[in-house]
Amino acid sequence: EQLPPMRSNAEPVVNEPDAMTLMRKSYQNNLQLFPVGDYGEAEWRRLIWGYYRLVEKVDALIGKVLDGLRDAGLEENTLVVFTSDHGDCHGAHRFNQKTVLYDESARVPFICMHKGQIQPGESDKLVNTGVDLLPTLLDYAGLDVPKKLPGTSLKPLLEGKTPESWPEYLVVHNLMSQGGPVDGVTPSVNGRMVRSERYKYCIYDLGERRESLVDMETDPGETRNIIADPEAQVIAAQHRVYLREYAMRHNDELALDMLKALEPEPSRAE
Repeated sequence: EQLPPMRSNAEPVVNEPDAMTLMRKSYQNNLQLFPVGDYGEAEWRRLIWGYYRLVEKVDALIGKVLDGLRDAGLEENTLVVFTSDHGDCHGAHRFNQKTVLYDESARVPFICMHKGQIQPGESDKLVNTGVDLLPTLLDYAGLDVPKKLPGTSLKPLLEGKTPESWPEYLVVHNLMSQGGPVDGVTPSVNGRMVRSERYKYCIYDLGERRESLVDMETDPGETRNIIADPEAQVIAAQHRVYLREYAMRHNDELALDMLKALEPEPSRAE
């Protein structure tokens, strides 16, 4: 049997935000894009097998590109960057697509090669590929990085130097709108994710339960939302502060509205 096992985080998250429960139904009601609503274990395992075969194909093609670079004698003066715009859930939490903020979708590779300049290794620093890539490429090209450009050049980090400072958190946006109708209405949900060194905080603009908090150190599969746990309240509050700071700095009015929606209604004196 060549099929891989079911993912260890195949089930929906315990205490899942309402928006994610709704969007699972919506996505799986769109049989043209996401025909997995009635999948059992065998079907999910075949889907995962197919995904990994595609990964192997991409890996082989990358090898051909690198072989060509080596044969042309260009390795030492060429920076190679491998990254992606998104991942694919391929069965995590019963999802099989992008757009959601679970790590299988939101976390992407960022692999750089520059012979003689970058030594093999890994870094645990937070990297936002969407905004850090351009400053990095400009830095390697010897061009000035405009001050108004968001993001941080990764060149010092890639060359083994210790940065003087590094962001405490990063923020990711999403819009879930590719599903089918649920109870006659096709939902569209906005979300924001705040990722710090240890925790992931998410907030959505729909539902009664709109937030999630996951300890990525003890629960890397994101199987349990701890936002309501008493011991997590200080951490949750800090991540709301992070998001407010980001929203004020980048004029993210939607994020501010999401946070405002969490505030209790003012009491009225009779």
